[in-house]
Amino acid sequence: MINQYSNDYIQKSLTVLDLLSNRIFIKYTLIPAIPLFLFAIIAVDPYLWTSSEIHHFYIELFAVVFSGVIAFYYILHARNLNDKFSLFIGIGFSVSASIDLLHVAVSFSLMEKVDFLKYFIPQTWFAGRIFLSSMLLVAIAKYSSLVPEELVLSKIDQSDNKENRITRKLPPLNIDQKKLDEKPQKNLIIYLIFLGIVAGSIAIVSFFLVFPASVLDDYSLHRPYEIPPLILFTIALIFFYKKRLYLKKDVIYKGILIYLLVDIFSQIIMSYSTRSFDTAHNVAHLLKDVGYFVNIIALALSGIRYTINLKERSELIQNQYEKIKESEKLKDEFINIAAHELRTPIQPILALSIFLANKKGMIEEYKDHIEIIIKNSKRLQKLSEEILDAARIESRSLDLNLERFDLIGLMSNMLGDYSNQTDRNNIVIKFVNEGKDIDWNIQLAKQERVNLFVYADKDRIVQVLSNILINSIKFTKKGSITIDVKRAYNRVFVKIRDSGPGIDKEILPRLFDKFITGSPSGTGLGLYICKNIIEAHGGNIWAKNNDENKGATFTFTLPIDSQTLVQF
Repeated sequence: MINQYSNDYIQKSLTVLDLLSNRIFIKYTLIPAIPLFLFAIIAVDPYLWTSSEIHHFYIELFAVVFSGVIAFYYILHARNLNDKFSLFIGIGFSVSASIDLLHVAVSFSLMEKVDFLKYFIPQTWFAGRIFLSSMLLVAIAKYSSLVPEELVLSKIDQSDNKENRITRKLPPLNIDQKKLDEKPQKNLIIYLIFLGIVAGSIAIVSFFLVFPASVLDDYSLHRPYEIPPLILFTIALIFFYKKRLYLKKDVIYKGILIYLLVDIFSQIIMSYSTRSFDTAHNVAHLLKDVGYFVNIIALALSGIRYTINLKERSELIQNQYEKIKESEKLKDEFINIAAHELRTPIQPILALSIFLANKKGMIEEYKDHIEIIIKNSKRLQKLSEEILDAARIESRSLDLNLERFDLIGLMSNMLGDYSNQTDRNNIVIKFVNEGKDIDWNIQLAKQERVNLFVYADKDRIVQVLSNILINSIKFTKKGSITIDVKRAYNRVFVKIRDSGPGIDKEILPRLFDKFITGSPSGTGLGLYICKNIIEAHGGNIWAKNNDENKGATFTFTLPIDSQTLVQF
């Protein structure tokens, strides 16, 4: 039992400490409480600021206007966001404005009846304050909550360890948002009607009746009727922190937080007002207007923020729409290209297969026909592999079979395979390693061989090199292709530079995207696949046009350290 009490005491102590270290509590409650406390001390002197009935009229008239503005904007806010909390408060402030209007109108018209005003003013003030405090308490306790997304964002400042400690210790809220949305609207109306009837009855009865002990001349607590609203405002503030409404991003909640604090001090100060229009009376009314004004500022800032967010979301939706249109266009183009690319090799394969099926004789007589079939079959195979690779990349299932191999030897073998194409097109291939020219023929003959070992998927690296080399050979009608390999920063840099026409400036920024191609043939998937292969190895790939439009240079990197590899 003792241990249980000890644990409860420790838990409560931690909660208090967490609250005192809460950045929001310090900023919006503790710091504003300091000047309010000073106002409370100053207001003890009843003769420091005395005023007349007409001054009271003007101060209360401001309260009526402010309260009406608050009601209008809260109801507008509720309409825009379908928010019962804002609707409840908006209707509540409209009722409060009506009570304040009655209060100020009667006070002005009967300002010469001092005895009447001595009791009427504090009693109608009490009617308005009891309504406001009850309304805010019900609104905060009944119609406000954090949605799950706001709970996720409850770590307001990740660099603030104290704030992180608070979010971890507070228990999670189990919120059924659908249930909240389906809460009957009639409950809200019933609460407001009940509170309005109570407050209205108090205000009307004030015309005819002096409440027991409404004003006490011989006691320090001159207006005991200020205590019930004070208690309700304080409970509302406690509920505000208990429900962690300070985590909401909408600035109106910060305005409500400050408003509750101002109202608490307003009630405290009014409670020791010795007579109408003395210092405490005037300061309390002034703080009431200040609280309203704070609410208006918060609502204005919230409206501005809402407009900005709406504009940003509209722009985002428009951008997403444009991207979807572009994506649909690219998909349509890809379907057309893929259909064409599939039909091109299929037609000769089918035609020649039918032709050969009807022929008799030695197979050597039809060797050229068979080579055409093989060539187009390989083209068809490459196309299907590209489509499959693109699908694997999208589903993040592209596998890497890692091994240690000699990159220089691999590239030498590839250059030997492409030598017939380059010789036929009068293209010279230069192979450079660490700034020194390499004769890839000598490399193949294993004489004075240079090695550069990497840990990667050999077949995938061949796929990347082949794609880039084939593109360079295709677009370089005459000139040279230089392959430069070097090591730096624990990485291998491979540059393939050609002397072709370069890359179209419109295509260059999207060169490695899906379905982008500068050729009348091809699917536009090759470089997209290359990019993902290299990035899966933990490397990077990019391209740029050479100076004076003399071709293009493709560069990719591979990490030498196997620990930097990224698996799909």
